[in-house]
Amino acid sequence: MNTAFTYKPLEDSQEAKKLAIILGQCFAGFQEDQWEKYYENIGFNNFRILCQDETVIGGLRIYYMGQYFGGKSIPMAGIAAVGISPEYRGKKAATTLMKAVLKELYEDDIPLSTLYPAIQKLYRGVGYDQGGVHCQWEVPLTHLSVNNRVLPIEKIEDPQPNDFEELYQQQAQQNNGYLDRSLSIWKSILNADKGTIYAYLIGEEDNRQGYLIYEQVVINYEVYLKVKDWVALNHLAIERLWTFIADHRSQVSKCQWKGPFYDHKMLLLPEQSGHIISHDIWFTRIINAVKALEMRPYPNQMETELQFSLEDTLITDNSSNFKLQISKGKGNVIRGGNAEIKLNIQSLASLYTGFSTAKQLYYCGKLEASELNLDILQQVFALPMPSLPDFF
Repeated sequence: MNTAFTYKPLEDSQEAKKLAIILGQCFAGFQEDQWEKYYENIGFNNFRILCQDETVIGGLRIYYMGQYFGGKSIPMAGIAAVGISPEYRGKKAATTLMKAVLKELYEDDIPLSTLYPAIQKLYRGVGYDQGGVHCQWEVPLTHLSVNNRVLPIEKIEDPQPNDFEELYQQQAQQNNGYLDRSLSIWKSILNADKGTIYAYLIGEEDNRQGYLIYEQVVINYEVYLKVKDWVALNHLAIERLWTFIADHRSQVSKCQWKGPFYDHKMLLLPEQSGHIISHDIWFTRIINAVKALEMRPYPNQMETELQFSLEDTLITDNSSNFKLQISKGKGNVIRGGNAEIKLNIQSLASLYTGFSTAKQLYYCGKLEASELNLDILQQVFALPMPSLPDFF
């Protein structure tokens, strides 16, 4: 670490106020007067700051949670609000901050980290790379010609995370890349951005099959129904969702929601008129390669061994030759072996999540392997395109 900088946890209200001022300058819409509520929601101990001498010059926040890959929740640290005061930029302060938090997470035995990069070069430089997609969709309500009211729908007057968590988990574990959410993520969902939060459960009380959490906002003189979160566990629940949203069309013009490149809920619309209005690519970092590879599930029918060399310029314990033994859907990692496959920690991130295949990485010069090993890698790491509806 640059000796001119000191990395440490946020310790008192004075440091918190200074960080709030920096984040307010770095991120449009971040209000300094909302700082107290902000750190209460995230947790005061989940912030880290960078100082030069006694001056707070930047910081970030950490979400301790999990992320589903192949149906299994892998412990993950989400990084957000990485900000450096403008007068200290150009001195590698952000790089120093990120290197310090990654070393801390490695010491805490956390295998993965995910973030939404403002500048990709910065995060690639410390070992992150493309992990999955986050898209915002929009559809006019006049195009929602669905009319299925078989399932009852019940309004929740004071929605709390435990009203929805079990249903969410059932859906999340079936979707590659979804979060195993922390409480702070749930709080952000149930906190209104611009209007009032409305929440509904779908199905009988003893057999819930989905839910909808949304708010209505005015954009360019039009009223939009903005979905904060939704779950539908079967086709009847999906049709009930679309019917309920369509019932708003006398006053609401469009529905917006966040999801993958293609949302299967649209399969039940007569017209495929929804379209993506924006998209982001989130980044993943393999922090502990051995633990990450052993926790990830693999195809049950495969019995194989892969020998590879991994390069990680920051976390030296990851730089080694390894043997990955696959049996009955589980992986076992042993240090040593031959470098039959060569890749760096960035390429492993994209391969691990399922965002890139081994052959795609090979053709881009980011992985070296024989044709046989490429075929095996394709099968071992095959997963659906990873996506995240949550933005943090």
